Amino acid sequence: MKRNDPDRPQSALDPKTKKRIRVTIISMMIVLTILSFAYLEYVWNRYQKAAETEAVVLAESVESMLHVEHLFSLAGTEADIGSENYELTKRSLLQLVQSSDQIQFAYLLAKRGDSLIFLVDSEPENTPDYSPPGQVYYEATPEDFLPFTEGISVLTGPTTDRWGTWYSALIPVKSQDKTETIAILGIDYAVSDWNQRLIKRAVPDVFIIVSLYAVCVAMFITWKGQQEIQARAKQLSLDEALFHSVFEQAPVGIAIIKNKGFTYQFDEDNMTMNSMFERILGRKSEELAQLEWPDITYPEDLQTDMEQFSRFVRGEIEGYSLEKRYIRPDGSLIWANMIIASVVGKLGPYTMHLCLLQDISARKAAESELKESERSKAVLLSHLPGLAYRCRNDESWTMLYVSAGCYKLTGYQPEALLNNRDVSYRDIVVPEYCDLLSEEWKKVLPSHDFLKCEYEIITAQGERRWVMELGQGIFSEYGELEALEGIILDVSDRKRAENILKYNSEYDVWTGLHNRSFLENLLVTEQITKRNVKRALIGINLSTMHILSLTYGFQYSQGLIKRAADALNALSHVNRRLFYTYENRFVFYITGYKSRADLTAFYEDIVRILKTVLTAERIGGGIGILEIDAATETSPDRMLKNLLLASEKALANIEGDFSYSFFDEELEAQIVREEMIRLELIRVLEGKSGVRFYLQFQPIYEIKSERILGFEALARLTSNQLGAITPTEFIPIAEKTKLIIPLGKEIIRQALRFLSRLGQNGDSEVTVAINISAIQILQAEFVDDLLFMIREANVDPSRVCLELTESVFSARYRDINDILLLIKEHGIKIAIDDFGTGYSSFARERELNVDCLKIDKFFIDKLLQINEEQAITGDIISMAHKLGHSAIAEGVEQRQQLEYLKKHGCDMIQGFYISMPLDEKDALELLGDGRNE
Repeated sequence: MKRNDPDRPQSALDPKTKKRIRVTIISMMIVLTILSFAYLEYVWNRYQKAAETEAVVLAESVESMLHVEHLFSLAGTEADIGSENYELTKRSLLQLVQSSDQIQFAYLLAKRGDSLIFLVDSEPENTPDYSPPGQVYYEATPEDFLPFTEGISVLTGPTTDRWGTWYSALIPVKSQDKTETIAILGIDYAVSDWNQRLIKRAVPDVFIIVSLYAVCVAMFITWKGQQEIQARAKQLSLDEALFHSVFEQAPVGIAIIKNKGFTYQFDEDNMTMNSMFERILGRKSEELAQLEWPDITYPEDLQTDMEQFSRFVRGEIEGYSLEKRYIRPDGSLIWANMIIASVVGKLGPYTMHLCLLQDISARKAAESELKESERSKAVLLSHLPGLAYRCRNDESWTMLYVSAGCYKLTGYQPEALLNNRDVSYRDIVVPEYCDLLSEEWKKVLPSHDFLKCEYEIITAQGERRWVMELGQGIFSEYGELEALEGIILDVSDRKRAENILKYNSEYDVWTGLHNRSFLENLLVTEQITKRNVKRALIGINLSTMHILSLTYGFQYSQGLIKRAADALNALSHVNRRLFYTYENRFVFYITGYKSRADLTAFYEDIVRILKTVLTAERIGGGIGILEIDAATETSPDRMLKNLLLASEKALANIEGDFSYSFFDEELEAQIVREEMIRLELIRVLEGKSGVRFYLQFQPIYEIKSERILGFEALARLTSNQLGAITPTEFIPIAEKTKLIIPLGKEIIRQALRFLSRLGQNGDSEVTVAINISAIQILQAEFVDDLLFMIREANVDPSRVCLELTESVFSARYRDINDILLLIKEHGIKIAIDDFGTGYSSFARERELNVDCLKIDKFFIDKLLQINEEQAITGDIISMAHKLGHSAIAEGVEQRQQLEYLKKHGCDMIQGFYISMPLDEKDALELLGDGRNE
């Protein structure tokens, strides 16, 4: 294994640069090698070509010295042996071979047919390589025939035959007239000798290549060395910069200390103190050079520092660290962690030591804060309304720490729970909550979330208490659960308050019955859970109880409601539950009934129970029944509204004390029609087409003067979709939806415009009566708006009469009466409409701020049905006059009625006998006709 030599200097080159240099050298060596081989190949081929040329030239020279006439005499058979020409030629060839070290064989070949045969060779007859005349040259190749066929000289490449491997120079020997090749002179060169001669020639070139290699290697080594030197110089520069950077930017103060003094610097380049050291001490190096460190050490820390320093100087310790305080120039103190260590070797002529300072003021402040925090925590835990804990995550929740609040919360001393000494925490948790608490911990621990769980514990005294646990898992740096920590607070008081709030949110406090909110939630839930079960709502509307409140006071009526609730609750069972949903309203929620007959039978039971409570008070009620099915099942609020409509219908149609009404298609159609009318009223206010809102005017006839003194303005509504809609239908809807307020203003404007036109036509004494609802008159801005519109129309207020129904005074009597007085002060007349059918209290009639009583049509119709002596209409007229009011009879349709009214002193009448309600144009024409008559 290769080991690093510690004495061997490490390269300054980084791995990337080393790799780049290595790749460069290898690449250059490969290129040089390729070029060297290319050069050697070129040189070899050049020498080969020169050798071939020399061989051919030599062979041609020899051929030129042969005697052609000698060759003609040779037959190419063994008979030539011994002949003079054969011997002469053989000696010439032998001398040629012997005279040259390069030539191995020399021979003459002749062509006989398709073969080449030897004529003469240079080998002695007694040698193995001797070829006798006439021997066929079997190894001949097509190239060997070229001197015969082409008449050219040929140098064959390395050719192997029975005698060896040769380069052969084949020269054609031509006849004396040079027209025919009679033989071939062949001279063979051994390949080994041939190559050896080439190698000898190439030796200088190889030496040149090797020298070039050596030069290149030397250059590469030199270049690499230069790279190493440059890298070391760069590294040295970086190291120096890094040293200065670290020295100056180090988060600790660094200084070279001489004995007890601070040294400023050895020379211009060797600083002995960094800027952090100066910042920590709050002094510049020039100032510190004039001081000794004992001078700026806080006196309380000086003795300890001096003792340690003396031991350090004596060599007893190699260094020491100390947390001490230094005094800054402004007198403030700074905490520092000081480390003193020896400096190896000498810096200049002095022996120094190293001083490191770390500012620990923030840490000291944090320690102080932590100490205060621990004190505060101890105070907090001692006053915590519960306990703080740390426990294992085991089945018993084995406690490892429990605060002192444990005793007050559980009745056990903290030591009793530690390590389950006397009791485990699981033992004091109410058993029914143990699994719940375990499951909650299992939910939050994997995600490291916080636990919040409420459950009950059993104290040492056996008392059950509600607690709220807030905790979390404590995990190690590796994510392993170490313990559970948290606090357990006593929330018994809050739980009791919550139970009270929950009771108040779900129950009616007075009756003790579940309230509307609880019923709505129950309906929502059972829309799913009891979808296939027959369900119904029975609403009991006791709104007539309001009369008792006015007469006997609120508490009296509420007492009756409580008695009714207790009595009705006796009818409740698991499938029949009673709720108090609103003031004076009860609802039974029934499930699992069989048919409507069951519901009507239950209605009879309700009536029987209520009569025992309310008969003596002469109070009845309406009972609405809503069967919950696919057609009626909507939102709980809508179902209860439909139920109220059914009970209101029953209340309106009451015969006897109680009546019932099912919410059916007819009632639903009525609701749909009311909604359509409401939308049409909105279209009127928005000024949209398709609906017309206008006034008609019915004349008011003065009996004494026999002329028309005024008109009553009557609102009319006509819709493209619904046709003509009667006031008795759309006015209640407008009042219920508060649309009567903007509609009422429109009625007043149209009536005042008509009154203005009357004045323009010369009818300046004619009045216009305008019907006003309680909702309008109770608006804070009603009087101001009315007066503004009168001024805007430029009409006389005394010609304006406001009509209010008698029932208006049943509620807020004084408020309305005060408003009427204010209106009358501006000259406006006030009339009570439908008198005798509503409030009808003559005791208070005198107090009302009114001018006129309008006798209801009911009393006028009776004049046609009973004797004059039985009619009380005359008495009403007489009473009105005695109270200082004028009397107007409504609904006069027959002459007989007019005669009765005239006889009993009625002031004015209106009705079909005089005229039906007229459009504005017709009303104006009617007045014109009256003037003409």
